[in-house]
Amino acid sequence: MPTLYQLTENYIKFNEYANSLIESDDVTEEDLQMLVDTLNSINDSIEYKVENIVKFMKNLEGDIVAYKAEEERLKRRRQIQQNTYDRLKQYVQNMLEMAGIQKVDAGLFKVRIQKNPPSVEIVDEKQIPDEYKIPQDPKIDSKKLLNDLKAGKVIEGAKIAEEKYHLRIS
Repeated sequence: MPTLYQLTENYIKFNEYANSLIESDDVTEEDLQMLVDTLNSINDSIEYKVENIVKFMKNLEGDIVAYKAEEERLKRRRQIQQNTYDRLKQYVQNMLEMAGIQKVDAGLFKVRIQKNPPSVEIVDEKQIPDEYKIPQDPKIDSKKLLNDLKAGKVIEGAKIAEEKYHLRIS
């Protein structure tokens, strides 16, 4: 059974042959019937191949949906575990601080209350001098740019991209 690629090559060759035959002056009824029969067989093969490929794609699509659902389920479980861990850690810290205990030798573990390193709290970002700000490159607003190009505005360095096509399966 030929591949879709091979069938496409056959279809291209058939088109070239059919065009050259039709352009000649000595086309017979048998030639035309042979062209129709050949075209039907190529089209049937292409349709069959595409149908099978799309069936496989639908199976993959089902797997993708299942994986996404499993990712969400695992994400929720991880978040529950993380929340439990954070609450237990905060609980132990609160109890040790309330008891005034800085260190505990807890069997296999040594637990202690430790001071965090200094950090900055931004109270009003507008009042911070520019020397403490990191400059950033401006971003292009592609939606506004597209709308202006569609409206006929000429903008140096930009043009409406060549129209592309995509495969839609229904």
